[in-house]
Amino acid sequence: MHSRDFLQKDANELELEIERHCIGLGLDCSDEYQVRLFAHEMLQNMEQLKDAANKGDRSARAKVELFGMVLMMHQANSKAFGSSYMTQFDGLSTKEPAWTALAKALGSELESRNLDEE
Repeated sequence: MHSRDFLQKDANELELEIERHCIGLGLDCSDEYQVRLFAHEMLQNMEQLKDAANKGDRSARAKVELFGMVLMMHQANSKAFGSSYMTQFDGLSTKEPAWTALAKALGSELESRNLDEE
């Protein structure tokens, strides 16, 4: 079993790497509009971005990696705080601001897509 401290250390390191990728992509995580556009692009074009990344497109690769890190952070937080950690999302935003901004945008984008399908 992983200790909470060990998982939190991993989460801190992952948040730092998420921040680095955002900087490299010119993505300002404090700009909700930019982050929402990124979330839309990722969910709309994931297969094309993966193909471009496999063909050597560094920007596409960074975007795919960033998306994967957001998913990894969700898993790490689930393990560290339990499945109900999303109820404490605002508290995480002070420790993990880049991840929470991206997670909120991806969640909103997924939610809007589900509403469109109904």
